[in-house]
Order: sequence, then C-alpha cells, then structure tokens
Amino acid sequence: MQSKITIKRGINIRLAGKAEMTLRSFESDFHAIIPTDFLFLSPKLLIKEGDSVKIGTPLFCDKEQESIRLVAPVSGIITEIRRGEKRRIEAIIIQNNKLYEAEEIQISAEPKREEIVDTLLRSGLWPMIRRRPFDSIANPREKPRDIFISGFDSAPLATDFRFIIQDKQKEFQKGLSIIRQLTEGKIYLSLSYGEDYSIFENIEHIELRYIKGPHPAGNIGTQIHHIAPIKKGEVVWHLDPWQVTRIGHLFLHQQIEFTKRIPLCGSEIQKPQYLEIRDGASIGKVIRETIRQEHVRIISGNILTGQKITSEGFVGFYDRQVTVIAEGGQRELLGWLLPGINKWSFSHTFLSFLFPKKEYKPNTSLQGGRRTLMMNDVYDHVFPFDILPVELYKACRIKDAALMEKLGLYEITPEDVALCELICPSKIEWQQVIREGLEQLYKER
Repeated sequence: MQSKITIKRGINIRLAGKAEMTLRSFESDFHAIIPTDFLFLSPKLLIKEGDSVKIGTPLFCDKEQESIRLVAPVSGIITEIRRGEKRRIEAIIIQNNKLYEAEEIQISAEPKREEIVDTLLRSGLWPMIRRRPFDSIANPREKPRDIFISGFDSAPLATDFRFIIQDKQKEFQKGLSIIRQLTEGKIYLSLSYGEDYSIFENIEHIELRYIKGPHPAGNIGTQIHHIAPIKKGEVVWHLDPWQVTRIGHLFLHQQIEFTKRIPLCGSEIQKPQYLEIRDGASIGKVIRETIRQEHVRIISGNILTGQKITSEGFVGFYDRQVTVIAEGGQRELLGWLLPGINKWSFSHTFLSFLFPKKEYKPNTSLQGGRRTLMMNDVYDHVFPFDILPVELYKACRIKDAALMEKLGLYEITPEDVALCELICPSKIEWQQVIREGLEQLYKER
C-alpha cells in the first residue's frame, strides 16, 4: 500500500487548453540563452558577435565560479549579444544552422564523483541542478544533504512527465545512477498519490514519496518542506525528471543533449500539443499558426510563475511549458454585479464556485485595484508551509535580514508564494518581494 503525505492547503485551478498527448518536433531558426534565467549569476562572456559555435561551445561563465558555464544548445552563428541598462547582458542569440555539430566530450566508463561533476560542468548540463536555499545553480564544491526530484507538476496545464519520458526510461535510470554519486544522502522522487506512475516504481537508487493534495503539491519547495525540511546550514539539490534523462543520455550515449518536450497550451491555442524543441528556442512561428486571436499574452512557463515574452521571444531555460491566454484590460459593463459564471474566483464572489469541475478561460486583467496589505488569514488557505506568510512578507519589505531568516525565508522561493499573489485582495506582487528578500540574504550570507 502506498504511503502518502497529504497536503490540505492549496488550490487546483482548472483552465481550458490542456495539451493533447501528441508530440511535434520543431526546429527554430533562432535560440537564446538569457543570463537572467540563472539567479545570482554574474555572466562573463566567452564569445563575441559573429563567432561560430557548436552544441556545447561555452557562451559565458559565472564570474564567481568560472567552472560554471552556459553553452550553446545549437550550432550556428552568434548574431547578437543583446544588452540593456548599464550594458547588462540580456540575451545571447544564435542563428541555428541546423547542422547540429557538437563539441566532443570524453567520458570515463565508470566515473567517480569528481569526474561526474567535471563532466557535467564541461558539457554545460550542470546549471540544470539547483540548490535550496536560494534556488540558484548548485555549487559544485558543495555536497548536498539530499537530492529531490518532483515526478509531477501540479501547476495549471503543466507538463505530464509520464508522457515525455515514456521512451526515455533507460536514460532516466542511468541519470539516477549518476546523480546518486553526487550525495551521501538520499534521492527522493515524489509522485502524485493515486495516479498511475508504474514507469517510475521499479527504478533503483531512489526513495519514493507519494503526495496527495492540490497545487502547490507538485512544487519542489512544498515537497522538501514536508519530506525533509532544510535546517540552518544545510543544502539540498533538486532537478526534474527530464533533466535527469539528459544527464543519463550524456553518460549512456556520450552525446550532449539539449532538447526538451514542453506543452504549448492555453485557451487561445487552437490545438494545444507537446513540442520537442531545443533550449532557448523561439517558437513564435508555431504560435502564430495556432492562436485564436491576435490580442494574446504569451507566457514562458505557467500562468502563476511564468514570464511574459513577445511572439519573437525565447523559451526560458527552466520553463517547462508555454501558455497562451487572452490579453485583458477591457472594461466590463456591470462587472462585479454580474453573476460571473465564467469567471474563476477563489472566494464565493461569483456563482462559478457552484461548478468545481468547470474549465475557465483566463485573461490578464487585474480584477481590482492595488491597496495596502489586508491582514487576514486568506493566505493560510493556499500556503502549505509551517511559515507565517504575512509576517514573512513584512520582514522582506522592511529588509530585516535576521527576521527573514527566523521566519523561514531560506525554505521558499518566489514560486512558493505564487498562489498568495493570485488570491491577494490587495493585488500585491508577492513573488517580487520574496525575490528581493532572497537577494538580500544571498548578498549578506
């Protein structure tokens, strides 16, 4: 009988536009690596405009740890190094020549931990591994207490890992055997309780944990908190199943792999489906072919934590889906006086609460005005941590580092407060405030 961890606080958001279990391969003409995808990384360029690159050619490294390198996901020409204010690097754009030439990489037949770390650093796969606290790229000089893998994503319209790795089980098993050597602790794989995860259940080197509950049950932060919370001074690492298959592919086939499978989903996509693309792809061509109307919001990621991109924008390094919804901003006649049958609401403001299985078509309207933080317990209904969210928010706002640490900021990242932001009566940008708090603690560590 499956043992389970039950999470009661949270909420599932049912949206129209879930991707069908079909896979379409797409070759993009341009790809970009965006330094701001990597928290607390200071990029040092290793190339210049006009340079030719292969798959695996280093593009930039971290100034603090030059062994951490971000590499080209395709072969081609560096067409632009896009800069913003104070010459901050915003993107390194590569024109794909579609030859997919790759740098050669030597791998030992039976690598030890030091050789595994070195191989992952040289191949450019190391940035997939992130650490808590801070959710930054893992430090190769550290040894984590444990490593966590979330086998399911509970966000709206999220990736189904069972579908995307169903033909990658050998690579997944090999990847687990490799990362098993990176820690003296445990490898935890979390699965959704009651679902069919037979493709994972006979796999070695892991401890299975079954999670039951609404979103954010699939968030890695929620799982760490309920399985083995981080204590002061401890470090854990995490990654997702597809990233494990990439590591397995490298050591099994001695080839660098930068493809990923993501759902192109949302209410404004005519035929939501999975795409097989390479990191940093621009998928505007596919979106233009399938959108229902012109006034849409394209989000790299899910609607709770993703980033707005243009039709010529690029998929983020860690993003596992692209969501397209209607753009809002239009005024509604008798807005709040209408019954709101087609409007999602956390409270019982609209009659839509009578239809719990209804799928909704959201837009980007704020649905209210910004105001001072309202002191109530509404956030406790969606925040499944033993942490006081309002008190932590206020500590971040007043920049009290000692209080932030005492209240548990090390345990969470911005995605963990996304639901607080969604249901907030004051329309406060919770994720930005938590990010600023983490940045302060990181600088003062």
